[in-house]
Amino acid sequence: MRIPQNYCVKVLATGIIVLILLSLPLFWARWFCKSLLGDMMPMDYRTVEIEPCGLVPSEIESDPNVLRHSGVHAHIIHPEASLTLGTADYFSDIAQEGRHSNIYYLDAGDEGWEWIYFDRRIGQINSRLAGVEKMPDGTLMRKKVQFYAGPEGVSEIPDKKLGKFTSVVADFDSSPLILYDRNLRRFFAINLKDRHVTKGPQLSEDDPRRPVDIGRVSKNPEILDLFWMPPNIKTSENNQDRVLYSRRIHIPIRERDPDYHPDRYMLVLDESGQIDLLDKETLEFAGPAGRLPAPETLFRADKQATPRDLLAYRILPMALKEDHKYRGLFAATVSREGTVLALAVFDEKGACIESKDTRAKDSRGSRNVPSSSAVFFGTPWAPVMTIGKFLLENLHPPILSLASYFTAGSIEAASGHRAMFLLPNSFIAMKGRDARGNIAARFLYALFLILPSIVLAILLAVRVGKDAAVVGLPQKTRRFWTLGTLAFGPAGYITYRLIRPKITLVTCANCGNSRRPDMDKCHRCGSKWDVPELIPPAWRVLNGAE
Repeated sequence: MRIPQNYCVKVLATGIIVLILLSLPLFWARWFCKSLLGDMMPMDYRTVEIEPCGLVPSEIESDPNVLRHSGVHAHIIHPEASLTLGTADYFSDIAQEGRHSNIYYLDAGDEGWEWIYFDRRIGQINSRLAGVEKMPDGTLMRKKVQFYAGPEGVSEIPDKKLGKFTSVVADFDSSPLILYDRNLRRFFAINLKDRHVTKGPQLSEDDPRRPVDIGRVSKNPEILDLFWMPPNIKTSENNQDRVLYSRRIHIPIRERDPDYHPDRYMLVLDESGQIDLLDKETLEFAGPAGRLPAPETLFRADKQATPRDLLAYRILPMALKEDHKYRGLFAATVSREGTVLALAVFDEKGACIESKDTRAKDSRGSRNVPSSSAVFFGTPWAPVMTIGKFLLENLHPPILSLASYFTAGSIEAASGHRAMFLLPNSFIAMKGRDARGNIAARFLYALFLILPSIVLAILLAVRVGKDAAVVGLPQKTRRFWTLGTLAFGPAGYITYRLIRPKITLVTCANCGNSRRPDMDKCHRCGSKWDVPELIPPAWRVLNGAE
């Protein structure tokens, strides 16, 4: 049998369509199971608190009149919020003032800055200041001034002499504006009104630091909440509780306040998860400040957490208004799957004072079960949703499940919740991020997690191979379909059924098996297709007369 030239194109096009149409309902079915698991998470599973926080002076914490010590509280606001990180969230990120937007400030007011953004076309910071100017006759006139800032200075026109920024990480909440250029490998402080740019020293080539965020360091703040609780003290006047250090006195070092002189440091988050202090005067690193804590996931990985590995994080530096001294920071992170919250406290030298993960109560009532496992099995109906999620993942093509295992750590955490073909949050991908034990043992464990998928693919491949032999497909084509079904499971089987030749089989007179009438020889026994020759009669009737 000869295969048409467009056969491979037809198979490829049909296979892609089938894979997409099959993956869509599986995606939403898994989304439904994850959504119910998130809704069933009790408050204990998504809240962690450290008390006392460890950064308030000991003479205050040890005061006998203190009724409640200071504390730091972290909370997963909406566990199901991680499931809304779809297409709409992607476009909101790149929209005006979004997380991935090049617009850092946009205000429709009549006074102050109207906008500040990075113009990638010219490689400069574009800003406009709206205000009023007093004229010599005493009248006021509205005035708008345009500023362009580059590495070499500030001007009211986009001059090439200003130089170009290429890849910018910026903190435009500070004054002056501070940014880092990834390609130029240095920090810049830009004072637009004074038209002055200060350059920091260029990082050396052997410096491993690669800053990804500076100043207000957070990711997906709609998922994670982090705040500091001041100590309460009893007063002698009316025996009422009052806050010794009110929340407005807790001034993060990144915040601007008319009654507060900002500290000389700001935070810089590295792509490795390391947090450093940047001296705002010299634009040089002033030392380590801490790092992002790694949540204890279902299959715990023996590696440090990076910003890409985390669904959400928040870093809150602390300074008391009395002395404006930087005292340390609080760092909270949410695992990739959104099931675990980690909280850590670091002192002013970057040493970890204390760290905690969300815990759940076991059958005896003690909080010693990691929430990563309790989410899947610790609440009523959670095992049902977990089993449903597991079975749905096993309807996914085995080759894509294995690809998810090997690429589990390379996909950004938030993007993983939008994935339809690779599943970085599946059980096999969770195991792929587990760096403990022997490589072979981990891989065998991963194969066990998709064993139902492998068994189903084998059964479908055997069925395809037998049917392909019946319809007379060549041996090479049968191998192709068998291997394709083993790799893609139900998607490969459905594609075969759609491409399968639509021919009515007849019985072979030689072997008795079904054979194709459009082939010269029987594809079962090889016998020729003998058709009796039809010889017309020598006579005929014309108009009923001879």
